Amino acid sequence: MFEKQINNGVDAFLNAFFINFSTYKDALIKSQRELVENLSVPIIPISPTICILPLIGTVDTFRTNVMEEKVLQEIGKLRIQTLILDLSGIAEMDNEVIDHLLKIIDGSSMMECRTVITGLRAEVVRKMIHLGFRFGKDTETFGSLQQALNKHISYLELDIKSNF
Repeated sequence: MFEKQINNGVDAFLNAFFINFSTYKDALIKSQRELVENLSVPIIPISPTICILPLIGTVDTFRTNVMEEKVLQEIGKLRIQTLILDLSGIAEMDNEVIDHLLKIIDGSSMMECRTVITGLRAEVVRKMIHLGFRFGKDTETFGSLQQALNKHISYLELDIKSNF
């Protein structure tokens, strides 16, 4: 009888311990995943209306989904008017990723945010051309991030001067 009570108590303790540990572990994994997602799509403000999104490494469908969500949220929250999307750190993109990227650019345009593309590599451009993908007429492209910044910072300086 006493042995059965001890066994039931130990069973209850172990059951509660493992359920709580599992809940804690799941919450920890979720918070780490959110941190990684935010770090994989860093939107960097360089003025009140201009932000840069530098992409480095592999861009897959999961990352473009994160990018879509974050870009559209940040455009609304920060009132971004120009988003400079720097792709110089991306060596290759598959067809689905390119298509999704173009949809993100279109979505940004719907929110009155102009997208500037920099750093497209020859391999990616070649793939886009052969697949018939084209940027919209409002999308600017530059060979490098520096070229885009030079143009848009000079526009920003003109806006500041005209407001004073």
